[in-house]
Amino acid sequence: MKTNTQDNRWKPQVKESGTAPQGAAPTNEERKGPDLSDRLLAFTASLLGLAGSLPEDRAGGHLAEQLLRAGTAAYFRHGEAEGSHSAKEFTEKFRVCLTELRISRRALQLLAKVGLPCDGQAVRTALEEVDILIRIFFSSIRTLENKAAA
Repeated sequence: MKTNTQDNRWKPQVKESGTAPQGAAPTNEERKGPDLSDRLLAFTASLLGLAGSLPEDRAGGHLAEQLLRAGTAAYFRHGEAEGSHSAKEFTEKFRVCLTELRISRRALQLLAKVGLPCDGQAVRTALEEVDILIRIFFSSIRTLENKAAA
């Protein structure tokens, strides 16, 4: 039986504009930049595109696999961290994200060095973004550890 309800699961969500009441947490529009989840999503999407543009030879395939594995792992692990049951579990999942981001950086550095045919600007942009993400995760882990020690 067919229903007349519309399936909105795969459509982009439109955020309502407006200002939050005084003292309320800032909304996405009021923040200075994208939140960490959005930033990781954009980074992962860029890695997917970059990996897809690499040649299908042995070296290109290997680097593409590494970029796909490490880049998507960081994004997915961050999603797991959001559902953590304890601060300790949250911190551990952030550590895994940091490890995967460092692996992604190494793969991008290698890609830039070997000169495989790909978009050089995309590699440079991804390297800049992964450096920022690594700093964010490192600082977050340090803050979480300091709070746990206090």
